[in-house]
This record gives sequence, structure tokens and C-alpha cells, in this order.
Amino acid sequence: MAESVGRGMKRFLIFLLLGPLLGFLVFLLRNAFAGKTVGGFMGFVFGLPFGYLFGLPIVLVMWVEDWFLSDKIGLGMKVATSACVGYIASIAMLLLTSALQLQLPQILSFGIVGAIPAAVCSWLAGTTENRGTSRQ
Repeated sequence: MAESVGRGMKRFLIFLLLGPLLGFLVFLLRNAFAGKTVGGFMGFVFGLPFGYLFGLPIVLVMWVEDWFLSDKIGLGMKVATSACVGYIASIAMLLLTSALQLQLPQILSFGIVGAIPAAVCSWLAGTTENRGTSRQ
């Protein structure tokens, strides 16, 4: 029982600490490729707390989905489903919080801000879990 709680806590911390940071970095890269700058170093420093603020609900959805599927499907399929859930959750968060009228390509491209961190965190949580079970 304590081992499964420990693995669950590792999974939670991976998603909680790494997910919003990766999402913010992907957001910055997405904007850079679109020709938009966020303000250099100061934009990064002041934007990171907002990345965590807006990324937290998305990360919690991704974590619950990943935790629920962790013992039901293989790692590759779990990473793929986590990426899909992250994609949809980030678009939903954008649509719920944006006051601007957005074009469909902007909305669809924003999905990668959730998909990439979800896939990376799911993969890290799965490899950490597999490493922990192989030692026993």
C-alpha cells in the first residue's frame, strides 16, 4: 500500500512541477515560431507564475487521467492518450479564459501547449513507475 502511495505521489509531483513549466516553454516556442515575442527575460520571469496559474487545472486533469490508466494500458498508449487529453484540456482552458475572438488555427495550434507536457510527464511517470517495480 505504501509503495503505491509513493508511486502516486511521484506521479503527482512530476505532473505538478514539470507540467506547467513545460507548457509555458512550449507556449513561448509556439509564439516565437509565430513571430510573437513575450518580452525577453522579463516576460519569462513574469509569465512563469501565470503559466502555473493557468496550467494547474490542465495538469490536474492530465494527472487524473494518467493515474487512472497507469495500470490498465501500456506505456505507449498511455502517453498517447495523455497527449490527447492534454490537447483537449488546453484548448478548453483557452476557450474558457480568453476574452478575444480567436481564429480556428490559433485555437488548434494552442493544443500543443497541453499535449507535449502531458506526453512528457506521462512518459516520465511511467518510466519512474517501471523502474520502481523492476527493483522489487
